[in-house]
Amino acid sequence: MLKYLSITLAIVILDHGTKYWAILELKGKMAWPHGWTLFRLDYAENYHMIFSLSFIPMPLVNTLAIAAIGLLLYLLYEYKDKHILPSIGLAFILGGAFGNIPERLIRGYVVDFISVDWPDWLFFTRWPTFNIADSAVNVGMVLYLGYVFFVEGRREQLEPDTGSEN
Repeated sequence: MLKYLSITLAIVILDHGTKYWAILELKGKMAWPHGWTLFRLDYAENYHMIFSLSFIPMPLVNTLAIAAIGLLLYLLYEYKDKHILPSIGLAFILGGAFGNIPERLIRGYVVDFISVDWPDWLFFTRWPTFNIADSAVNVGMVLYLGYVFFVEGRREQLEPDTGSEN
């Protein structure tokens, strides 16, 4: 389990390091590179939950996030000896959680700085803007859920049911 927690720690260090850099180099300045529309580095403070959604009060989001860390640690403990894919996925999700939750609790917002602009037909202006922790959560979810649905779920379908005999 320690090797997976080291992945989590690496993500947290990278996330907090890049956020610190963004505060020093991007806050109060024009986005970089200037004039680019699809991708740019642009300082933003996110006072809401993922993708700046605000339909759940932040105290509840913070409480659920802290509870989720306990669940993630339990799942990581359960999967650690079974398969590497869900374990790495869970380590990434934990890294993202430990990257964003302390910021929300201490500052009241999360620093975002990676900005991607989707076509205007999606009715958004400059969306999404995110950080390393957000990326880690998304990559981790793909790895973990991909394993659960496509490997573990398929394995259960293919194994014969030996519990009931006629």
